[in-house]
Amino acid sequence: MFPLMAATGHPQAGLFGFGTLRLSRPATWQQGLALLAGIAMGVIGVELARHHPLSGTLALAAWGLAAAAAAVLWVKSPALLLAPLPLIGLAPWSGWISFEELDLLATACGCGGYLAYALQLNARDRAPAWRHGLVYSPAVQLLILALAASAMLGMWRGFEDAGGFVFGWFHGYHEPMNSVRNGKALFLALALLPLWTAAAAARPRGFSRGLLLGLVLALAAGSLAALWERLAYTGLLDFSTDYRTTALFWEMHVGGAALDGFLVMTLPFALLALLRTRSPWWFAAGLGVVLLAAYAVLTTFSRGVYLALPLMLVPLVLLADAQRRRAAGSGPESSHLDSTLGAVDAPLPRLAKLGALAMAAAFALAATLVFTGGGYRGLIALFFVMAMLLVMPASLWRPSLGQRLTAVLMGAVLALLLGGASWALSVAVPKAAYVLNVVALLCCAALRWRDAPGQTRPVYVLLVTASWFWLLSTMVIVADYWGGTTGRWTSMAAGLALGGVWSAMLLEPRLWPLQDAGATGSAAWRKRALLVAGLLLVMAVVAALGGGAYLRDRMATWKEDGLFRLTHWREGLRLLHGPEQWLLGRGTGRFVPANFYEGANEARIGDYRLRTDEGEAYLALTAGKHVLGRGELFRISQRIAAPAPGTAKVTLVSRTASDATLVLEICERNLIYPDNCHAVASQLKPQRAEGADPQRVGDWQRQTFEIPGVQAMGGDWWAPRFVTFSMSLDARGGRLDISRIALHDAQGRALLTNGDFNREMAHWFFSSDRHHLPWHMKNAALHVLFEQGLLGLALLGSAVVLVLARLSFGRGRDHPLAPAIVAALIGFATVGAFDSLLDAPRIGFVFFTLLLLGLGLRALPGEGVARVA
Repeated sequence: MFPLMAATGHPQAGLFGFGTLRLSRPATWQQGLALLAGIAMGVIGVELARHHPLSGTLALAAWGLAAAAAAVLWVKSPALLLAPLPLIGLAPWSGWISFEELDLLATACGCGGYLAYALQLNARDRAPAWRHGLVYSPAVQLLILALAASAMLGMWRGFEDAGGFVFGWFHGYHEPMNSVRNGKALFLALALLPLWTAAAAARPRGFSRGLLLGLVLALAAGSLAALWERLAYTGLLDFSTDYRTTALFWEMHVGGAALDGFLVMTLPFALLALLRTRSPWWFAAGLGVVLLAAYAVLTTFSRGVYLALPLMLVPLVLLADAQRRRAAGSGPESSHLDSTLGAVDAPLPRLAKLGALAMAAAFALAATLVFTGGGYRGLIALFFVMAMLLVMPASLWRPSLGQRLTAVLMGAVLALLLGGASWALSVAVPKAAYVLNVVALLCCAALRWRDAPGQTRPVYVLLVTASWFWLLSTMVIVADYWGGTTGRWTSMAAGLALGGVWSAMLLEPRLWPLQDAGATGSAAWRKRALLVAGLLLVMAVVAALGGGAYLRDRMATWKEDGLFRLTHWREGLRLLHGPEQWLLGRGTGRFVPANFYEGANEARIGDYRLRTDEGEAYLALTAGKHVLGRGELFRISQRIAAPAPGTAKVTLVSRTASDATLVLEICERNLIYPDNCHAVASQLKPQRAEGADPQRVGDWQRQTFEIPGVQAMGGDWWAPRFVTFSMSLDARGGRLDISRIALHDAQGRALLTNGDFNREMAHWFFSSDRHHLPWHMKNAALHVLFEQGLLGLALLGSAVVLVLARLSFGRGRDHPLAPAIVAALIGFATVGAFDSLLDAPRIGFVFFTLLLLGLGLRALPGEGVARVA
């Protein structure tokens, strides 16, 4: 099913060249099939690009550039495809949801890659079978075929449930094309799998590195988008506002956990790359990506993500450590592993592990205590204390035990005297507490710089110990200056805990987890940098929990939310009728309409339809039948340029059958959290001729509304905010037909595009800010069960279990990316226990990519695990 399509590279008849570029006609039947696949994906991609709502010309140009890049770099095509994934969702601007930029990029990479392989562009020598990086057994091939057949059957049943297949460029969640939107992720991954099989055969290491690079760059891009969102809309350190980060994942316009699933599937690859890199520059870059991602994780305020982190990171570390141990061994099990990337670091002794745990626990306790009383200033001072502790030189342990004990006792006395004088000065002189903390820090740094490795200097030990204890006391002074009595006593308790841990480690060298690395060894700076990053992460968690009321509230309501989820799952499963639907599912993409028509009133959300009347298009907008609040309104929106300050005017041609309240808003919003809104709510009444049927929809009427007091919008240049115009109905079950709508700002500029809907829903987008349950099954397994039945769930579950088994214990366990793929799938399953995930195409594509590759990846001679720190 998946031929090993390694390019031959020997001269072929009909060879022609363009400078250094050499192409050949397909020489094998595999290359012939690749040529057909490339042409087919090119036709599909060009047709999609031509119809892009924003600009067909620009879309075609971008598609062509992506296809050319994929042709040149086809072995590393996963990097080209995955890296921009979190940034290319333009649905809030384009109005496209059935098709999107993911489809354009996938077809471009497939077209360019398949044509490059078929025409032998940059031909590779044919790799022997034992060098093929992706190998699928017949049983696995049957399983993949069964997965594809189940997904195809689910889409067909979805079309049938929607009343038959009807093609449309702008279908919503109720129409047949939603089955395509929900089901395409697997088929996009399958369409590229033969190309990736060829790449893994031609250059196994290049393909693996391309996959790793693509996922790490994707994580960096998504995390930067999250950082921008927080900076623009809430502020970086605001953990109390009811605002959950969505980044640029438009799929969260009706709630969901697209960003959550993306983070847990990409973060393991960045962590694995960070552990294995030996270059200081790449290490610094990787550390920056991980810290950015940690901030994004924190600001999701997702309990599922927080739960997933330990559940996926522990297996990641254990599997990577097992790979390291096998690489360090001398038996036949390690004979095929690469040994060219440096010596394997020795594992920590048992007492050193105990010391590391004690240090981590002491810091976590200290951070909690200090932040409670001393706030952010006390927490920063504590960070300096720990940073200096982590760079303690190995020469401190050269003196005898008695000399080290003397240094601890005398150093504590000297620090007590210095601390008392410093406290008195901080009371007398404003801001002196911060200056003294910096002076103590500089003293510690200067003494560390004056270290003489290999020399026994008891006085030096005394000075280092005294200066560090003094730095610890200034941390207490900073907390006292900021937080008063509470800050003083909480930080004093924290200082005693840290001082006790350090004293024990200085007296018992085996407890010190960093001493074996030496003062200048290559592992020393990496371990210390990782520990410093860990300190920053702990501080971030403490600050979010201690300083963020929103996160505390979410943590406090987990039980109530769990009961809501259970009720929602039961009600969702009641929508499956009869053995056939339980076995084969109700159909892909059919949960929302089934819930709408058969669920309770709370599930009857708003909707829209495009209609025509005498050749003129109009939008039929309906409100939900649930309790409507500002956050529960169903909105149709368009992103606009920032309006000029003053009064904006809306011209509307509409009709209605009953009284309805129309809400028109101009807000700054990224997706579902409006801010700085200017709105007008108008009561609309039907207009009918005398004697007309009162139940019939009224006649068309033209009205003008004013939105007064519009202020400067758009945010700062360094943190821009998107400006959105939206319309909604604040009337339960109400309906309004809109034929034309126009918005002009105070300067008379027209701000809306496609206000007559003659281009269907181009540029228009919909959202539900707070009412999310009716849009999702809220569990990935139950989502698959609903759409594809028990058969589809069993097939997908079997594939996931098989990947976890073969990459943890089987043939693929020594592949460099095996620990990260296992961790990513565990993270996906954990977050998927609380959300659907697979109803977001980009998240589904990443998941199926990792799943399909995990079914075939294997370690190769000379291509095994890189070294782990």
